[in-house]
Amino acid sequence: MSGPEKTYVTISIPALRNLMLVINITACLFVSMVFAVTSRTICMMEKADDFLSSVVRVPADPRMLFVWSLFICGAFVLSFIIRQIIFTDNMKAVYCTLVIDVVLNVLLLQLNNCNYNGFILWLLASIIYYVEDNWKYPALVCGIFIYMFSSFDLFSVYYPLFSLKDYILYYPQRMQHILSCIFYALSALNLVGFVFFCIQVIREQKNIIAEINRLYNKLARANDKLREYADIKEKMGQTKERNRLAMEIHDTIGHSLTGISVGVDTCIAIMDQNPQAAKTQLQVISGVAKSGIADIRRSVSTLQSDMPKSMALEQNIMDMLDKARKATGIEIIFTSDVQLHFEGDEENAIFRVIQESVTNAIRHGRASRIEVDVSRSGDNLEITVQDNGCGCEKFVSGFGTTHMKERVDMLHGSIAFLPGNGFTVKAVIPLRKEESDD
Repeated sequence: MSGPEKTYVTISIPALRNLMLVINITACLFVSMVFAVTSRTICMMEKADDFLSSVVRVPADPRMLFVWSLFICGAFVLSFIIRQIIFTDNMKAVYCTLVIDVVLNVLLLQLNNCNYNGFILWLLASIIYYVEDNWKYPALVCGIFIYMFSSFDLFSVYYPLFSLKDYILYYPQRMQHILSCIFYALSALNLVGFVFFCIQVIREQKNIIAEINRLYNKLARANDKLREYADIKEKMGQTKERNRLAMEIHDTIGHSLTGISVGVDTCIAIMDQNPQAAKTQLQVISGVAKSGIADIRRSVSTLQSDMPKSMALEQNIMDMLDKARKATGIEIIFTSDVQLHFEGDEENAIFRVIQESVTNAIRHGRASRIEVDVSRSGDNLEITVQDNGCGCEKFVSGFGTTHMKERVDMLHGSIAFLPGNGFTVKAVIPLRKEESDD
């Protein structure tokens, strides 16, 4: 069972700095005012001789002491404004103002004879907040030593100094208590403000470290996920490449072997009646086989483009259909009213759809006539491959038709397989804007 939740009173670091500045200015002006007002009161009461006989030293001009204290406090405020508001992001200007604060502290200690050294804590707070780590700790050590050895009690042992305590003791006991309480309260508030400032800085640093650790852990988890995604992507790439290789082998070898198979069947049928025609047909089949081997070698060696780049798309289609026509003796008619010049992925899809459709018509449909038509309808390219084969009562997608659909889908097109009166393949591929404009 958890205990009650702890609550902390927190003050922002800028607010603490502002509060310390106000406290130090108030204390400094209070000390100088006590010297000035008490000196004037002593003169008016004509008790200067008695007072001078009871003290070690007095200020040369108490009124100017107050004026100079007011001037130095104004310089502290101006330095703070330059550092905090005007040149916030300019570290050279910030360091210059810190050097000015050091000089102002030395002048103030000399002016009031070390009766108030609280502004050194203000300087230490600025050093903690602004100075970088390389210089922060040496500067802090120097500031702490200055604060320790600028104590009135320590300095007055070696040098005669005018004392605020002597001036307070001039007043009646009740007033002594009031003035002493004000001075010690301001000094204590300044010290407490400095302690709270250090606590807030430490807490802020801890929060920053905790946030860095949280972000580091988050980054580590994200890195692990990225590594997992990279492994998955690599496996997906391997799978995609295997599928690509399978399609390539199916399209090239399948088309060639279909032509060879049909051509060999033709040779067997005419061998006895017309040996010379069978020999001629075998020569055509040999050419198809060699062409198929060349296609396989090209596919395996590059696999960078699914379609040969040595010829234009239309010439590649006509060459492929001519080989199929010669190998099988089937009538294949190709018509096109479109200039077949597209991007590589589009040309590859068009070529493979026609090639696979013709191969299926020969292998499965046992067609004697195949018509291939490529036309344009609006912003779409339409490919129709129709045969007069046996068709099928119910279409079942196979390996070749599945990959035809995948190729067309990647171009955001559609493909339909229509059995009945032979078999018809109809693909619609959207033309890209520049191709549509042409």
